[in-house]
Amino acid sequence: MRRRQGYLRDLVGVAFLAALSFGIGIAVNYVRTQPLSLVYQSPEERLQGQLTRLINAPPFQVTDLQTMGLGEFRQFLQDESALILDARAASLYREGHIPGALNLPREDFAKDYGRLSSTLDAHKDKPIAVYCSGADCHDSKLVASALVSLGFSQVRVFTGGWQGWTEANLPIAR
Repeated sequence: MRRRQGYLRDLVGVAFLAALSFGIGIAVNYVRTQPLSLVYQSPEERLQGQLTRLINAPPFQVTDLQTMGLGEFRQFLQDESALILDARAASLYREGHIPGALNLPREDFAKDYGRLSSTLDAHKDKPIAVYCSGADCHDSKLVASALVSLGFSQVRVFTGGWQGWTEANLPIAR
């Protein structure tokens, strides 16, 4: 009987500590400047949420986008009014990127869009190319679709991405 009471007391203690830890975790998350979502959201759903907070945008949809390969992208770079955007994470961008590219990662799109807003706004009707890690990377399509939903009219995706650029031994910037 005493052993059973000891187990019950221990079980109640563990349950109390678990509830207390959960409550503290929720409270800390609530006061964070960027609280963590308590419900899983896909990258598309997170980007939609960021766009909604950024402006009152139409519903976000990954759209069919014009793409270009390496040869066309190299010609595209000759246009001085063109803007190149790297959709990879900031840490990857710092390790190396295509010369002249600006970093606009999908992960914190709204914050980085705000940081680059003066440059981006000046390119609403000018050519923009977005790239990410390579042909299998989806981030460039998400960022390009977000730009289209924000009213950018000449957005294209460089499908070769960073992988295609580096495999061709083309110059990189750090």
